[in-house]
Amino acid sequence: MKLRGLFLCLAVSMLALGGCSKSFNVAPPAVSSVEYSGTVNDKVSFSLDDERSSEDKQFSVGTLTAYLDIDNEVAFLQNYLERELKMRGIKFSKDVTAAHPLTLKIHKYRIRNQRTSGFSPYFTFMTFSADLYDGGQKHRITSYFKNGKVPVWAFREVENPCYNIPISLMVKEVATKINRYALKYVAPDVEVERLVHEIRAGYDQKLVYMKVLELGYTNSQKAVAPLLELTKHDDTMVVACAVSALGMLQAKDELPFLIQFYQEHDDTQKFMALKSIGDMDCEASRKFMDSVKNSQDYEKEKIKEVVDLYY
Repeated sequence: MKLRGLFLCLAVSMLALGGCSKSFNVAPPAVSSVEYSGTVNDKVSFSLDDERSSEDKQFSVGTLTAYLDIDNEVAFLQNYLERELKMRGIKFSKDVTAAHPLTLKIHKYRIRNQRTSGFSPYFTFMTFSADLYDGGQKHRITSYFKNGKVPVWAFREVENPCYNIPISLMVKEVATKINRYALKYVAPDVEVERLVHEIRAGYDQKLVYMKVLELGYTNSQKAVAPLLELTKHDDTMVVACAVSALGMLQAKDELPFLIQFYQEHDDTQKFMALKSIGDMDCEASRKFMDSVKNSQDYEKEKIKEVVDLYY
């Protein structure tokens, strides 16, 4: 019996480590439940320009060679960004003379995997950075999200948490920031109240962090107070997402809180706080990002990855 148990453990270990490349099917990103108030009459035209450097052109990178079934990641992004914005009530036009002719120039856009052994979690880090051009205005649009899972029997188990979810959340966050800068539409108060109720009622505990992020998608300052409350939650993923959502809302009054949070926390909570600080896009936040870039923290891979999104 002991030998049988040993062989079983060895088999599982070999399954976890077997092969140097994996293929994953990427599902269409799920749309958010957020819809902005009133009728949106202004039409938007939208284009994406791929300005990634040659070394940044590879979409899927990391410890293992992971092949994703996306033929053209830029076309994929444009398609699902438009779908997400349409679901929020924004109208599109092919006419470049539309009220809001928007161009998104992409600088960083990749998903990096990381795994140290056959028994450790498989992590991915979804990274996105671009400049949004709206008439004469330019705004930096970023997204960063980490997720992971320990595959027990097959690598297929990491497909949803490590690829589908991060890519889907990236599309939602980019859509949110496009709206915040260029359109400024806001979800009605009743939508904020609905999300807060669902979070407090324990909506799908494993995925409740997604509802927390949706508070950031509302572009409503009514979401700031419940998000601050959620930074004290006992689930670290909920806390990290609440901190990230404060940045999506550009809750600049909370910048001192976020700086202190960054200084007092580690790992995911730390770099999500840094991302939120970068999203504030004000003189004080830029000064703090400069200080981090010139500190020993910048030598840490994830901190560097976040900081570089804003430069």
